[in-house]
Amino acid sequence: MPTPTVLALRCPGCGGTLHGLPQDVVFWCDGCGALHEVVQDTFLGRTASMARPVQPPVGSILHLPLWAFRVDVVWQWQDPKRAAQARHIAAIDWVYVTGFALHNAFYFGDPGVIFTQKRVALEAAEPAPILGCTRSLEEAKAYIEPHLLTIMDRRVDVTGLELACTIGKAVLWGIPYFDEGQALRDGILGLRIPAVAVDEIGSLRAWMKERR
Repeated sequence: MPTPTVLALRCPGCGGTLHGLPQDVVFWCDGCGALHEVVQDTFLGRTASMARPVQPPVGSILHLPLWAFRVDVVWQWQDPKRAAQARHIAAIDWVYVTGFALHNAFYFGDPGVIFTQKRVALEAAEPAPILGCTRSLEEAKAYIEPHLLTIMDRRVDVTGLELACTIGKAVLWGIPYFDEGQALRDGILGLRIPAVAVDEIGSLRAWMKERR
């Protein structure tokens, strides 16, 4: 039986304290603001950015993780009719994958799918803590093609589709969410999800309250 590895929650870059919630795989440094993911018993740095809100703020704000992947996508159908329909669909340059645990994302609306479908363009804001990242970079990559197929299938039947997707840059964005009590509203599109649907909402609120 392998011996568990215990990692000190110290930033490999500056030595600052790394913060995270019980189920997190990515930790935020209180010193330099860097993000580090636990990968095979060590910390790897991840490119991160905070998204500037465009919606009016209501309530306290917290930043939840959303992976963003720059992609080059090629769609091919053997059916000429479907291929012709697909040519009128705007290209998808970024695929977003939700990084936090959300109960029944299909029912409430998966933020990653919605942001991808809306072709959201995020703008960087001042650094802030990102907490609640329970989905690793490699786990997030596995959702790219399913997200693309889900979005395409709403416009064109994907039967017989050949999809080729090259993944480029990966960024972990902190998406501003306004805590309205019973719901969290994102600061980009203004979409609401029930607070109880977010796995670690209690720990998130406690951490933010302590920080204030």
